[in-house]
Amino acid sequence: MSALLTSLTLAALAAPAPSSPASPAGVTWTLGSIQPAGRGAITPGAALARPTLRLDGSGAALTVTGTTGCSPLTAQAALKGQALVVRGVQAGGSERCTDAALSLREDYLRLLNATTRYDLSGGTLILSGGAGRLTFTRTGGPMTGSPAATPSSDLDGTWQTRVTPGPAGPERGQALLRFTFSGAKVTVAGLAGCNTVTGSGAVVGQQVVFGGVASTRRLCPGAAGAAENRLLGLLRAPLTIERQGAALILRGQSGQLTLTRAPVPAAPGSALPDPAATYTLTRLNGQAAPQTLRPVTLSFRDGRLGGSDGCNNVGGAYTVQGGRITLMGGLVGTKMACPDQPTLDFQTFFEQRPTLSVQGSTLTLKVAEDTWEFQAR
Repeated sequence: MSALLTSLTLAALAAPAPSSPASPAGVTWTLGSIQPAGRGAITPGAALARPTLRLDGSGAALTVTGTTGCSPLTAQAALKGQALVVRGVQAGGSERCTDAALSLREDYLRLLNATTRYDLSGGTLILSGGAGRLTFTRTGGPMTGSPAATPSSDLDGTWQTRVTPGPAGPERGQALLRFTFSGAKVTVAGLAGCNTVTGSGAVVGQQVVFGGVASTRRLCPGAAGAAENRLLGLLRAPLTIERQGAALILRGQSGQLTLTRAPVPAAPGSALPDPAATYTLTRLNGQAAPQTLRPVTLSFRDGRLGGSDGCNNVGGAYTVQGGRITLMGGLVGTKMACPDQPTLDFQTFFEQRPTLSVQGSTLTLKVAEDTWEFQAR
């Protein structure tokens, strides 16, 4: 009997310990099919951007990022054995989703919120719960559970792209966009052709996804208008990140953008605006400044020009090149309805690259016959 117990004990010690299930964390997954409860699997059409999912961390402290196909996605999750519970799902606005993309988005979010279990086999991940199942394929990151290397590690800073749509046209037919990366966060601002755009989003795995891109509503006819619409459409879908030497490529289903590092504004000096000052308009073309609802002001801080046109706030990135102010994209402003009082057309004025001079507390901007004089306050 003793010999039998000894044999059983040795066998138990020699047997391999039960292995933990492979973790889906540290990998970017792309939706392959969606199967609501009681229905067959549905594969999204080729024209739709596929939702993506990424989990980082371990145990009860997983962070979830990704997309719904037409909006960014964030959440938290807890993982134990084969159990996976997703909570706190945030999917941004749906105003940029087409009808087909909106339907996919709602089904995807409903099933993701109902997830209770995962199954992982090679490059396939299945999330299931009472409402149905989601099937994903691996598109980025290692299978070891460690965080995947993403191209965001050396993206921090500001990049810009200049696009000239169609035949040569007026200056406002050109697009100049600036993309600013800070870790997983990314913003875009600038001129899309005739209209200024702003947007914010995130780096998710190997992609940039914007939660929404807003633009002004100026009429942009002809080839420039068509090109602007294509550009806006490109920004409203996930963009794959690629590095080509010193260039950054953002590639989408309908085209790509080639970005280069934006020039850093010159350091403030005696001939440049005081970054600590707010400049108030005192004279316009040699006459006293007109009476406006609010004072016309300018400030120059951290590479951004800001202020008030007499009613609305305006702002945009700039550099000083050859004694002229050059906008690095258009100016973005608030849209408050202004009473019948004069305002200054900042957009048109600064697009003409006014000359800049600073003497003591006086700042002067000049374009052709227009001269604006400001005093530091």
